Amino acid sequence: MTRNKLAAHKTIAEKQRAYDADILNSQKKIMAYSSNGTTVPLVDVDVSHVEFIGGLWRVQDKFLCKIQMVRDVPFVLGERVPRNERNLFEFYRARCVCENCYGKFLAPGPEKIVAKYTTDNGTYWSYGDTVEQARAFLGIKLYDEYMDLIHSVVCKNQPKENQK
Repeated sequence: MTRNKLAAHKTIAEKQRAYDADILNSQKKIMAYSSNGTTVPLVDVDVSHVEFIGGLWRVQDKFLCKIQMVRDVPFVLGERVPRNERNLFEFYRARCVCENCYGKFLAPGPEKIVAKYTTDNGTYWSYGDTVEQARAFLGIKLYDEYMDLIHSVVCKNQPKENQK
């Protein structure tokens, strides 16, 4: 299970030491809190399934969806949007992934559109509220990446003083 970015213990070893100390302290009935409002004795929860956040041990919800990072934002891709375009971009409906003290979850609200383009040099991604936005942002990213190549092809007959 991946670590919660809100966790107080920054390393697994640090978390293990704190967990072991709380388990050994039999005078306290240390509880772990779940997202559904219930509690369970910490001793009954494996250390890999809890994190210490906000002064409490919290059971982390399982998040089984595959996460795709798009411009440093985590997404879960859904169905492919059926579109045939000359640019060969692929479009997907997607949901942002958020995280609270109980783990990752899909953000409420409207879906985003994620655009994907695979080249010999790697796969490029972008997102937007609409197909048009996702396409535009991906086009800008590709232009930034391949500006010199594009410029050399489309301006090959221009005088050298007009070329930058």
